[in-house]
Amino acid sequence: MRLRLLACAGALVLLLAPLEWAAGQAAQSKKAAAASAVSASARIWKSETTGKEFRVWTEEGVFHAEWVNIPLRLAKGGAYIHSELRRTGPKWAGTSKLHLPCESVEDHKPVSNWCSLETKIEIAGQTAERISGRGESLKRFDCRVCKILEAGWADFEWVPKK
Repeated sequence: MRLRLLACAGALVLLLAPLEWAAGQAAQSKKAAAASAVSASARIWKSETTGKEFRVWTEEGVFHAEWVNIPLRLAKGGAYIHSELRRTGPKWAGTSKLHLPCESVEDHKPVSNWCSLETKIEIAGQTAERISGRGESLKRFDCRVCKILEAGWADFEWVPKK
């Protein structure tokens, strides 16, 4: 009797596996369709300050920006900048998550490290031809331990990539 129960349970698992696979495929198809819709609505903007290009879109009340013209050398190291902002009154406010290399000289020795950070970002104005805002800037930073020692704010302007 115990063998029969295990065999039935095994058969049940085998029967359910295709259903789970099909459900997984449907979920992946929905995600792909959503990503495709986002890509279609996204637009590339270029920073007049840094030359970086960002794919920008809004989805479900969230403003997104992702760095897209990452140099190959940095891309191989996993470099990224992803920003998410939410509407707060007349502006958008949120954070940028970054993973970038950091090189400096500390105690007369060169320091080279990859650092992951989260900084603040705000967008004060957005038209069809310009996005203006400000981001938290690093005035002093410890590359060895990836720690912000002193921060400030820096204005930026993005224009549509031509």
